[in-house]
Amino acid sequence: MNIENNKPLVSVLVAARNEEHNIIDLLNSIERLSYPKDCLQILIGNDNSTDKTESIIRNFITEKPHYQLVNITSNSPSPSGEGKGGVLKGKANVLAQLAHHAKGDYYFYTDADIELPPDWVQTMLKYFEGNSVGVVTGVTIVKGNTWFEACQALEWLSALYIIKRLADYKIPATGMGNNMAVSAEAYWAVGGYEKIGFSIVEDYAIFKAIIDKGFEFRQIFEPSIMAFTKPPKNYFEQRKRWVTGGIESRSIMIIPALIQAFALPILLIISILDWKTTLGIFGFNLALNFVGCLKILPKMRLVRLFKYIPIYTVYMYVFWFLQFVNYLLPTKIVWKERQY
Repeated sequence: MNIENNKPLVSVLVAARNEEHNIIDLLNSIERLSYPKDCLQILIGNDNSTDKTESIIRNFITEKPHYQLVNITSNSPSPSGEGKGGVLKGKANVLAQLAHHAKGDYYFYTDADIELPPDWVQTMLKYFEGNSVGVVTGVTIVKGNTWFEACQALEWLSALYIIKRLADYKIPATGMGNNMAVSAEAYWAVGGYEKIGFSIVEDYAIFKAIIDKGFEFRQIFEPSIMAFTKPPKNYFEQRKRWVTGGIESRSIMIIPALIQAFALPILLIISILDWKTTLGIFGFNLALNFVGCLKILPKMRLVRLFKYIPIYTVYMYVFWFLQFVNYLLPTKIVWKERQY
């Protein structure tokens, strides 16, 4: 804790691999954080980038002592044996190594393609009550102005609202590693990433491990902690990783995901028998989306997204079916130019 400011020291951990087009926006948003800089430690792990990521970071952090660039050139061992070959890979490996440099009382996680809100740190800290809460997750939506990006923003908001409602009943759904904080006590109580082993969804792995250890969790749904992410360049690659991770980790959120995936073929079969029933089901779904967004969009100051709800309703039928088909294809999971 910083005695002068009476505020806890916070370590922000970022894994970056070939992020030359994204990292500067994240760094600028970190500089705009309203939390005192002498209470921040920014750790950025350069994960064998082959582009200009490292040089961009180095130039930015010059004369900024609260930043530290860590070049990740090896894989951490995983004594649990859960990693392939007994080692951690990818983002889990980077975050495991950064944790050994972290000096903070809390570890805040975000991604290189994120833009953070100014009050992110102090708002998240409010929800760590005593020593009982081990992990807090925030809200992230896709940034952009096209219909496809708007549909993804609505999709993320809807999913996170469901997660929030489940959390209100003490039901853990999933973690979200681009907007998440854990106490250092909770992280080391579970042994960190080295102990829990490799997972393609490393954020959910640490989230679940902390809760299984007896710590409480909080899911926050308010605009002061809402971050923005850029739309993925490879949409279906990202979704294959998510579906695979959700099924392997047995997250409760995979249930509504699978229901949504089968909705389109079911609706098409019904339409062959009675197109009016199909139209009625779609209309009911559209009305539900409008009602649900009445609770979400004004609260999050995103009323501009209301006009996209009709196309979003179609998007959920079509793209969730395509995601499931893509998951079934016998192809490798590719993320950040690595195969898993």
